[in-house]
Amino acid sequence: MPPTAFPRRVTDFRGKVLTLKSAPQRIVSLTPGTTEVLFAIGAGKQVVGVTRYCDYPPEAKRLPKIGDVRVNVEAVVASRPDLVVADGVLNRRFLPALERLKLPLLVVAPKTWLDVARLIRLLGEATGHEKQAEPLAQRFHQAQREARSHPAAGQKPGVLFALNVEPLPMWVAGRELFVDDMIRLVGGRNVAADGGVNYYPLSAEALLARNPDVIIITVPEDRLSPLYEHPVLKRLKAVQNKRVYSVDSNLFVRPTPRLIKGLELLREIIVKAQRG
Repeated sequence: MPPTAFPRRVTDFRGKVLTLKSAPQRIVSLTPGTTEVLFAIGAGKQVVGVTRYCDYPPEAKRLPKIGDVRVNVEAVVASRPDLVVADGVLNRRFLPALERLKLPLLVVAPKTWLDVARLIRLLGEATGHEKQAEPLAQRFHQAQREARSHPAAGQKPGVLFALNVEPLPMWVAGRELFVDDMIRLVGGRNVAADGGVNYYPLSAEALLARNPDVIIITVPEDRLSPLYEHPVLKRLKAVQNKRVYSVDSNLFVRPTPRLIKGLELLREIIVKAQRG
């Protein structure tokens, strides 16, 4: 089938099949991650509705808003979409309403590193931009192949990926997240992988028990003082050895091609930790 051939049937992350009679020209995206991918594969001009948090690329900020973490279903309907892209986790409360209205719904739910490649390919297939999507998806497979063929030398540093310092408990990355895969790909060990899936809370005492060598955190550097002043947290090896790194959360928590940049940054951090 030629890349431009429609109608076509696409299967989303739930295993549900959506038939698209023609390339969608009025796409509503319900998360910043899917919005970013749509623009990255060349489908930005087809997007007519996004969330208030869709801030990348800059062009996305100018599009009509259909809510934030709470989807305004009426606004979605008013956009007259021929494709609605939703996240199975972030938008789960609103999926039943969207389905009852028989909107052309495509649900994604990326959990792993290669799930992001699958997401990119799926949106390329659904929008008629397979050719643009495939090289972006291949970068994820290539990064995984390279990591497996050139395993990091030396001991695997214990890494903690956290979203906050205050208020405690800290929300940290567990299993079934692409950032968990990223830590492994660069030769690290996710010290919070044993405690749960997705992001979950850890007390100061539980953090001390795991005692990471490196902390990657999405809090700006000028707001990290509570980490160094807390009577328990300041005892962490990462804090004492000044191996706390403030990063742009969008390079780690959004399922987009920018995760490749996050992986490169993470690799640099791990190499420093291994050198001591």
